[in-house]
Amino acid sequence: MNKQQSLLINLFLLIATSLLLTQCNPSVYTKTPQTSIALDSTYATHNQIETTINPYKIELDKEMNEVLVVSNDEFTREKGKPETKLGNLVADLSIEVAQKMYNGNIDFCLLNFGGLRTSLPKGEITRGKIFELMPFENELVVVTISKDSLNRLINYLNRVGGQPVSGVKVKFTSTGQDIKYKYRKNDKSLNTTYKILTSDYLANGGDNMTFFLNPIQTEKVGIKLRDAIIQYCVEQHAQGKQLTGKIEGRIVYE
Repeated sequence: MNKQQSLLINLFLLIATSLLLTQCNPSVYTKTPQTSIALDSTYATHNQIETTINPYKIELDKEMNEVLVVSNDEFTREKGKPETKLGNLVADLSIEVAQKMYNGNIDFCLLNFGGLRTSLPKGEITRGKIFELMPFENELVVVTISKDSLNRLINYLNRVGGQPVSGVKVKFTSTGQDIKYKYRKNDKSLNTTYKILTSDYLANGGDNMTFFLNPIQTEKVGIKLRDAIIQYCVEQHAQGKQLTGKIEGRIVYE
């Protein structure tokens, strides 16, 4: 979403809120011999409010109904699974968009299922649907953590039963875990630090991700997670591609 679209939404909300606050006076009561009838003094202002905000609503509806991409699959919001098509999609596109903007190599991406608020249907995906999927103003950040914090991260994934990841595969067994990295280019640094792409909410310990607290470094990528999703969808559509889902054993329990 660009600055003009953001300003449009904020202006629409500001006008609606301001008019409601200034026009909502206490009710006036007229007593008759039989009963008291409440006369809502705000009734006459409803048309004024509608007339004022209607142009902004029309423009906002136009923006929200814009088709960004077509999906070849349905991406269902699921719970209780270590890996989902929806989680993989958002984690994959996040690291793809972020890696183009970030000056350095990102090891892998970690998000959370709770941050994805709805399913994406098969067929046309509108801008409004992406706002439903990601209604929060979370920004993408790269958090550099130590090996000890990485171990805590892996233990967290084991404990909670998985979260959306991209660029890493973890297999949990009765004897430990097998970890494989997809994006790591310099294997010699595997025992030092790790750069994890996530949201600023999670980087601040959200969803009990306390392993992100006291990091070696936290860097802003320069884009909100929702805008990264929108950007990816627009780019895929421009290339004549559709969204496709995949499950590939990123987090496995044996």
